Amino acid sequence: MARMGGGFKLNLNEISGSLGDLATFLPLAVGLIVVNGVNATSIFLAAGILYIASGLYFGVPVPVQPLKATSALAIALSATPGDITAVALLMGLIFAGISFFNLSGLLRMAFTRPIVRGIQLGLGVLLVKKGLTFAFGSNHEMAAGVEGHPVLLAAALGGIVLGIILLSRESRRYPAALVVIVLGILCGMLLGPIGTRSSLSIGWIRPEWGFSLQADWHLVILVLLLPQIPLTFANSVVAAADTARCYYGEGAGRVTLRGLAASLGIANLFSAWIGGMPMCHGSGGITAHYRFGARTGGANLFIGGLFVFLALLFGKSIASLFALLPAPVLGVLLAYVGLEHARLVRDIVAFPRELAIAVAIGLLTLITGNLAVAFAWGIALNAAGRRLLWKDPYSKAAPGNIPSTPDPGRPIAEGDFLR
Repeated sequence: MARMGGGFKLNLNEISGSLGDLATFLPLAVGLIVVNGVNATSIFLAAGILYIASGLYFGVPVPVQPLKATSALAIALSATPGDITAVALLMGLIFAGISFFNLSGLLRMAFTRPIVRGIQLGLGVLLVKKGLTFAFGSNHEMAAGVEGHPVLLAAALGGIVLGIILLSRESRRYPAALVVIVLGILCGMLLGPIGTRSSLSIGWIRPEWGFSLQADWHLVILVLLLPQIPLTFANSVVAAADTARCYYGEGAGRVTLRGLAASLGIANLFSAWIGGMPMCHGSGGITAHYRFGARTGGANLFIGGLFVFLALLFGKSIASLFALLPAPVLGVLLAYVGLEHARLVRDIVAFPRELAIAVAIGLLTLITGNLAVAFAWGIALNAAGRRLLWKDPYSKAAPGNIPSTPDPGRPIAEGDFLR
């Protein structure tokens, strides 16, 4: 049964839940700052304002994340700040257009229930894999500013974090993420290099206001932008709306496809204007906020206010500040969120055809490491399965005995989220 959300509260649970998605946000944001030279103040200021605006409008915890595929590629290719800002500008224009012309209804035709569940399962797989790698393996490509730790120390710290999280499952009043983050910062201060602590200083980096057109547009459009568009619509609009309904029921009434697209469009245009990064609302982040205690828009107001405060006061040293969080802490948080997000597939376990498509997307995501590729194959499998296997349940149904399960090939419609 989905728990109702909505309204505004600010207590330990809301604060804890607001921190639940840091494991997704920080590695990529810090990587863009350290490797690519993106303005730290711009990144956290834009993210903080979007968090606050999302909380005020949607009334339930809606996350703010870097565009994951784009950010990872940008870090790997050492793209310039101008390239990254250009992606944000184009993404803002695209999603503002989708909302303004109300194209979400047309685009969602590809997103049937098994496709949405497959995207959620695939993202869960990626989060678990990345979390484990981040905690116990080489993770310099994801967070250049986070110091690595010996394997035994990482395992011990990861075990403590996992124990804190599992304890929170027994008592929803226990602010697990808050405890974990505070513990991580204390461990970082004790175990981290002295140079990191001494590099902390007060002051911001003035954003470069205005839209810059100085970019490698071939790289921006063909490499960083085009592969991200379908993935963003799938995960940050369709799957995000479905996930919010699963957790908050009618409390998520404003979390619609058109509303999310508008939010992404406006946010990315603002981020591009101040030299920030491209952003999205990830469905996995909704799970992260919910599982660690957030239930209202108050969680967004807290984390958004914290980001704005850090941007304006510690913009010069924000990467060093978050480098105090040991990688195992963020990694275990990320893996736990991935497992919880993958569990959203459980409502189609009783429907073999739908489950097969969702599992196929999850397996392809694990094999290829690319959710967009798996999503494309999932659409093809769903279309083929519908043509070959699906029989209209209404064609032979007697009056008054209409099957309750809808055609899995039918696109998910607004307000028709199956739990």
